[in-house]
Amino acid sequence: MPGDEFVHLHVASGFSARYGACHPQDLVRGAADLGMEALALTDRDTVTGAVRHAKACMKAGVRPIFGVDLAVGAFTPALARRARPPVRGDAHVMEPPLRITVLARSAAGWGRLCRLVSAAHASPADGLPVAS
Repeated sequence: MPGDEFVHLHVASGFSARYGACHPQDLVRGAADLGMEALALTDRDTVTGAVRHAKACMKAGVRPIFGVDLAVGAFTPALARRARPPVRGDAHVMEPPLRITVLARSAAGWGRLCRLVSAAHASPADGLPVAS
């Protein structure tokens, strides 16, 4: 039915360490099997899977949407102090407390998104990429 279309705009692939497991091709195949016309790939702190996502989308007839799930630096010191979430083996991983999902709407937007991710990796906070 028109107007019933659903598009996943926040999807992590195996390129998101600890947060995604499937290859972009598998995600696109699943979306195509469900009759979805578009699918966004928003890996954490990287755009590494974008080419595979685009190729799989072209093959499956699904419109690719490109984005990233990116950590953002805290504006106040109170937000920066957050309990560490436990991970396997009783170790802890420090995660930036704030995250945003950014989607590109055009080729120019894709270029800006890539520059944003590169800048986050160029000046990491505590070893993790964080956008200002």
